[in-house]
Amino acid sequence: MPPGSRPATLSVGAIAEFLSSTALFRQVDRALIDKVAPHLPAAEHDAGATIVRAGSPDAGIGVLVAGRAAVRQVNASTGAATVLEELRIGDFFGEVAALLGTAQSHEIHAVEACTTLTIGKEVMAQLLGKVAPFAHALARRTAMRSVQASVAALRGGHGTAPPPVATAAPTAAAAPAPSDDGGPRMVRVSAYEINDKLLQVIPARTIAMQRLLPLELRGKVLTVGMVDPWNGPAQNELRRLLTTVDLQFVAISADDFNEAFVRLRIDPAVSNRQLAPVTTPESLQFEINVDEPPTKQVNVIGDEVVQLANRLICAAIDRQASDVHIEGEPTGVKVRFRVGGALQDWETLVAQSFAKGLVARLKVLAGLDITERRLPQDGRIGLRVGRREIDLRVATMPTLRGEKVVLRLFEAANMLRPLESIFVEPKTLAIVRAALDRPYGAIVVAGPTGSGKSSTLYACLNERKKSRPDTNTVTVEDPIEYRLGGATQVQVNHAVDLGFARILRGMLRQDPDVIMVGEVRDGDTAQLALEAAMTGHLLLTSMHANTAIAALQRLENLGCPRPLIAQSLALVLVQRLARKLCPRCVKTEVPPPLLLDSLAARGLADKAAPVPMPRAVGCGECNGTGWSGRVAVLEAFELKDNARNMLMAGSSLGDIEKQAVDAGVLLPFRRYAGVLMARNLIAPSEALLVVT
Repeated sequence: MPPGSRPATLSVGAIAEFLSSTALFRQVDRALIDKVAPHLPAAEHDAGATIVRAGSPDAGIGVLVAGRAAVRQVNASTGAATVLEELRIGDFFGEVAALLGTAQSHEIHAVEACTTLTIGKEVMAQLLGKVAPFAHALARRTAMRSVQASVAALRGGHGTAPPPVATAAPTAAAAPAPSDDGGPRMVRVSAYEINDKLLQVIPARTIAMQRLLPLELRGKVLTVGMVDPWNGPAQNELRRLLTTVDLQFVAISADDFNEAFVRLRIDPAVSNRQLAPVTTPESLQFEINVDEPPTKQVNVIGDEVVQLANRLICAAIDRQASDVHIEGEPTGVKVRFRVGGALQDWETLVAQSFAKGLVARLKVLAGLDITERRLPQDGRIGLRVGRREIDLRVATMPTLRGEKVVLRLFEAANMLRPLESIFVEPKTLAIVRAALDRPYGAIVVAGPTGSGKSSTLYACLNERKKSRPDTNTVTVEDPIEYRLGGATQVQVNHAVDLGFARILRGMLRQDPDVIMVGEVRDGDTAQLALEAAMTGHLLLTSMHANTAIAALQRLENLGCPRPLIAQSLALVLVQRLARKLCPRCVKTEVPPPLLLDSLAARGLADKAAPVPMPRAVGCGECNGTGWSGRVAVLEAFELKDNARNMLMAGSSLGDIEKQAVDAGVLLPFRRYAGVLMARNLIAPSEALLVVT
């Protein structure tokens, strides 16, 4: 072993965990990594030590576990050294000599105290021959280094020797060295560990527009990688933004930038809030579950699992996710966030060993039975982040690879939004307010799963509470999704046979003015709810239906007679969510003929007199996507006397729909979508999806 180096003691588990996070082993099965780990010796190296000497015999492939190192070319006659590449944690070296069986061509120098692993020749030969992901990763990285070396040689003046770097000062080697032509040096983004805190230093829209990345912060020196490192205005903008640090610019390739842009999830959900304080695990304040005895509230979960659960919740809050999916896989725990209707993977790697502990931690917070793994369970987690109140609905499901957990996030600021922010179209807003002012009648909010029905119900309850503060409001929910002040909320408990119908019967003896039934699922609940709406109570409820007429049909299928439906229903709302256009970059233009034909066929445009319509463009504010959040597209059916008479007379639902549209009491999706397009809120393509 060379001077300044000595054997290191690392546990087999720590080695395996580290290897699974490196580029070489990331796609390799964890069971195989566990078998390989005991055969990789570890070594420690002092700062300034030579880890591998140029000309030494091949000893295998080295992997940097901790510290920093550099690949250097040493001039045999003068002893001067040129830094060719900086190595970061997870990088490997010596692969060319190992693959060709030749002596080492370059020197590996410890810039600071380092720890390395060595993949010996025998282990490497078995991995290359039997493990395709390892071989592919090695080939990709070797090819990339070859290309980068060629580019550096071309920039250096067609083979002209670059100026030497003094070997007497390791600190100089640690800093990015200038390129051969005196400009910024080319580096690899993967050689740096870019975390969330580092990304907060530069606004996300600046990262996207100027094509740059913060790579490293050492003391007061911030290293910034730029696709165009000679972009003076971009550098000046950074200097104006960051007055407390010294900037050091290096060059990165466009491919490196694009890969990092996707990998680091610099997406609209994060970029719009990049300048806001990031939620920290320490800021979470969980509610104590008063329904559980103290013995069940004891935290029996390890500290690492508790921290992981807190980080996961913080990531969901910062991304403005609506749902979090946590499911086991053979290689680890897969965590995905639903942002803007699309699922995104969490960039943090969660080892398989955390699977059961993470599920148990979430169950403890939700007051669920941690010993029951065979049946689905539902619960709720309430927490505060500063002044923000956030509710998480927890649902577990037994699967082939353990339990899957889905969290649905509700925030008070979103649940209690003013009606104007939900109902953009004036006539629909007026219909809703008129229905809420009634002393009795049923308001049904329908739509597919995840379309915002609960948010609409809570917004309506809040509006009624503000306009009629003397109202006694009682709700029955499964589960309670948000704690609403001034309302009596009851949660369904199937363990003691406390269902919707039973609670509803008890509610009617509590002198309620307003009743909210979270969801109509069975015939008893539907009939009791409509009877309550007919006998002097204002009822709000939700159900699954795709159109207003389909909601009437659904009530019929649940066994409700038509006279009861006609006399109790006041308003049916059906909503779907569409992507909302970014207000900063939206543009209008006449749609192409093919799109115009489709719009005209659906009643969304006049083919004879086409008008400009909005389209998504993309800017730094929306991360180049053209979209910013979602908006509800609604269908509203206000039941008037004609519709009631036709229902009781047994007319077909098709005839009732036609009469309601002609009378103007049924506002279809296409009319509402047309209003949203006219206000540049949704694109024609989104309107087509909603109407279709």
